[in-house]
Amino acid sequence: MNSFLSKSLIYVAGLFTLAFGVVLLINADVGIAPWDALYVALSDQIGFTVGSWVFIVGGILIFINSLIMMRKPNLAGFIPIILLGLFVDLLNLKVLAFIDVNGIVPRWILFLVGLVIMGLGIAVYLFASLASIPNDELMLALTERTGWSIGVTKTLTEVLAFVLAFLLGGPIGAGTFVEVLLLGFLVGWFDKLLKKIKHSSTEPAFNHS
Repeated sequence: MNSFLSKSLIYVAGLFTLAFGVVLLINADVGIAPWDALYVALSDQIGFTVGSWVFIVGGILIFINSLIMMRKPNLAGFIPIILLGLFVDLLNLKVLAFIDVNGIVPRWILFLVGLVIMGLGIAVYLFASLASIPNDELMLALTERTGWSIGVTKTLTEVLAFVLAFLLGGPIGAGTFVEVLLLGFLVGWFDKLLKKIKHSSTEPAFNHS
């Protein structure tokens, strides 16, 4: 298979998996990631779908990133937010609209399943090495501009989204803090697993006679 085509398929599959995890977390209703909480809050306060706000906020961030880095806007960043926004709305409003979980234990189970799926989706989409989601580009832009570590700029961007989501009444809860603590670990674990699988599949086969 053509290398770019295979990368594109992996990329789209990763974004779809990410959207799947996000929608499960929204339905678990125990708190979601700061950026996702911001999208839900904007949808509740202003209107439009959650997926629409993924695109709108992402589009704004593309131009903010270009100002920070003093470069032309990275228009390739529209690709993941269009796909992610469409997938979130498709799953949230159509495919997974039947989900109605009651009780704290089932909600937390749904949350943990969604968190693992979300971590897998992020790892897969990043593994394809194509256009990044503008949220991630913001972190990288601040790192390049300030010289601060990615850990610091990642924290700053998450705090910014958290504050905005909180002020707008977004679904911030205990799950938000669990996600902040565990998501990076899950992404890293899946990333190592994917690289291990790729390495093992490209190792030359030796005949032992």
